Order: sequence, then structure tokens, then C-alpha cells
Amino acid sequence: MRFRRRKGRPRIPRFISEIPHIREFAPRVIDESGEGDDEIIKLTYEELEAIRLVDYLGFSQEEGAELMGISRRVFWDILKSARRKISDFLINGKVLKIEGGNYRLRECGICKLGGRMRHCVFKPKNHCRRFNQ
Repeated sequence: MRFRRRKGRPRIPRFISEIPHIREFAPRVIDESGEGDDEIIKLTYEELEAIRLVDYLGFSQEEGAELMGISRRVFWDILKSARRKISDFLINGKVLKIEGGNYRLRECGICKLGGRMRHCVFKPKNHCRRFNQ
């Protein structure tokens, strides 16, 4: 069996700060009809990172794109997709799973613990000097 090559430019991995500990969310109240049990929305790690950078930490989209190592246009597409999935999860009561994607953990080299490199979690208060200049 032959495998087809993907046409065009290869997709570069997006940088994320961390993999979340909780990866699945479901509504507490389930409809009496039993609907919605099998409807699962998959949110990728880079979509969660885009939401975290812009909506939670308050970075601009330009700064978020720079932190993830992608263009502003790609960042906007990821952010728009993530917001659509999260609103569908909230409004329709579906199950949300966070998994997959094309990502790489960010290791800036400045944040060290015990001589071992660790990924930078980009706390808002000057946690990483490399990107907070």
C-alpha cells in the first residue's frame, strides 16, 4: 500500500506552555431523553493555548502568535475555532475533550529547577524574561 504525501508546506508545530491535568469536561445534568451522551467536541492543545494566552492571560493576538511561533492569521484561525468549540460545549451541553494537535512544549532555557530545563508557563508577572521585555 502506498502512502500519499501531503501537498504543500509541512505544518510547523505550535509552542504550548503545558499539557493540562484535566482533559475532559462534561455537563453535570444530563437530559432525560439521553441525548448528548455521544456528542464529543475535541479541543486541541494549541486551541487551548490560544484561549489561555488571549482570554485568560490578556495578551494581544500579535503577542500570542509570537509566543506560539506562528503567524497572526494562523493564530486567529486557531482562536476562532477554539471559541466556536467552547461555545458549542457550553450552549448545547456536549462533552469537551482536550487532546491531540501538532504542538511542542516550550522550553525557553531561563526557567530552571534543580538544573533541569522546564517549560515556561508564562505567568503574567515577569515570569519569563525572554518574552517580557
